[in-house]
Amino acid sequence: MNQHTFPAAPRRVALYARYSTDMQRGESIEDQFRQAERHARQRGWTVVARYSDGAVSGSLSRAREGFVDLSHALASGTFDIVLAESTDRISRDPEHMVRFYKTASFNGVEIHTTGRGKVDVLTLGLSSTMAAIYLEDLAFKTRRGLEGRIEKGMSGGGRSYGYRQGMDARGVPVTGLLEIDQVQAGIIRRIFRDNATGASPLKIAATLNAEGIPSPSVGTKRKSSGHWKQNTINGNAARGTGILNNELYIGRLVWNRLTYSKNPDTERRVSRLNPVGEWQVAVTLPPTFIQRERDSGFGFCLFGRVGQRGLARSFVGCAASGPVAE
Repeated sequence: MNQHTFPAAPRRVALYARYSTDMQRGESIEDQFRQAERHARQRGWTVVARYSDGAVSGSLSRAREGFVDLSHALASGTFDIVLAESTDRISRDPEHMVRFYKTASFNGVEIHTTGRGKVDVLTLGLSSTMAAIYLEDLAFKTRRGLEGRIEKGMSGGGRSYGYRQGMDARGVPVTGLLEIDQVQAGIIRRIFRDNATGASPLKIAATLNAEGIPSPSVGTKRKSSGHWKQNTINGNAARGTGILNNELYIGRLVWNRLTYSKNPDTERRVSRLNPVGEWQVAVTLPPTFIQRERDSGFGFCLFGRVGQRGLARSFVGCAASGPVAE
């Protein structure tokens, strides 16, 4: 019997790091890599690849290019271990994590974390359960916080065209506080006037584009051409979308109109209209640029006659009651 021992070949490691949102630091990835590299070095492992995703939720898979590349590479035979800070860095979705684990196991690749070492079926089950509980708890707490903002007349998220983030007396941005953007407010007043005097949403959009006026999508993360479109103007009355249906412009802040959930097949958010009885309405704290004109007849007609046909339709019936203030 051969009594000689031979050193094992260095284990090859692929690192994965991720951070969730723009609110977190991009340096987080480098911090995770540094910790993982030290973990690998202490065990005599060789780091052969690095994969990462920034500002993207761990509950998604297809939207994470780094995760997709790592998943495809599991069958390449180029590494023996996937090393991450924790399993929820790889995925917070139990289904995705189990699929990744099965694929890795099938290809003879182990999963390790710097905090707890090798991941087995037991630790996978526990960590996936805790990740799912975390997501549900986070959603509950986020919703509770947004509801508290709404009750104070502040924004529950997202800024409507015509507003910018408000500041306190020291000039520090205040989450949920809105201030009027006077340039955009002028565009909105113009849209209401033009529509009330007979211009169609399609014509209004074409005119704004011809004049080179930036659309609401410019400067946001939305995938868009940056041009004004018909549905930017008239949107969907039932859902309160579009410039002409936005009740925030007359001082009504409607929240919980829609429920958003992720389609498990496409991983895209899908919105569903909630029953009217579940909507929450608050009066906004900042002055609204259309409500200011109430005395001139313009704002008064809008404020008093918001209905199923939208704000501008209400305006048509009283356009002659007074001048529109600038």
